[in-house]
Amino acid sequence: MKNLIYKELKLVLDPKIYIFSLLSGLIMIPNYPYMIGIAYFFLAVQIIFSTMKANKDLEFTALMPISRGSIVKSKYFTVIYLEAVQLVAAIPFALISSLLINKSGNPVGMDANFALFGSALISMSVFNAIFLPMYFKSGYKIAAPLIFGFTGFALAVIVLEFTIAFVPVLRNNLDSLSPATFGRQLIYLAAGLLVFAITPLLTFKKSVKAFERVNL
Repeated sequence: MKNLIYKELKLVLDPKIYIFSLLSGLIMIPNYPYMIGIAYFFLAVQIIFSTMKANKDLEFTALMPISRGSIVKSKYFTVIYLEAVQLVAAIPFALISSLLINKSGNPVGMDANFALFGSALISMSVFNAIFLPMYFKSGYKIAAPLIFGFTGFALAVIVLEFTIAFVPVLRNNLDSLSPATFGRQLIYLAAGLLVFAITPLLTFKKSVKAFERVNL
């Protein structure tokens, strides 16, 4: 498995995709929906999986003496890695935004705080739960899984943003830059991390079963 992950990092992940992580700098723009900056992980996933399709990466990997399950694990790693890079890159921009540029908060969406990252993790989990199992049904069709996956991500963002904005107790605790609310925001962030960690476990077997039926 270690060699497969090494292959993903060295042969599959194009260094140019890291440019998209810098687009999380949009978090520093005043009066702007910060989640848009984080959503650019989608383009990185699209480029990587389109390149894999063009290079027949799955067919090449399937020729190796490894199980279909290991191949699925390596692709799960690739998607989660791209999302993690986007989130980690967003942290310094969120700090700059909340401490220097937008100290009064964001009137058109969640503030650049811990809860923003909790919502991002939950929304990415929805994307993963839709995109990866759909992708492994064929092993090469990308458009429909990406469209449905990103639609799920966008709907999750909208539901979370509106719920937090219109439920007073959530708005006062999660959409705030007050240090007094950070404890509750960290709980929400921890919940987001838990959902993000559990989602691959819930969908992995389904993806493997689908991929085992694919004739490459």
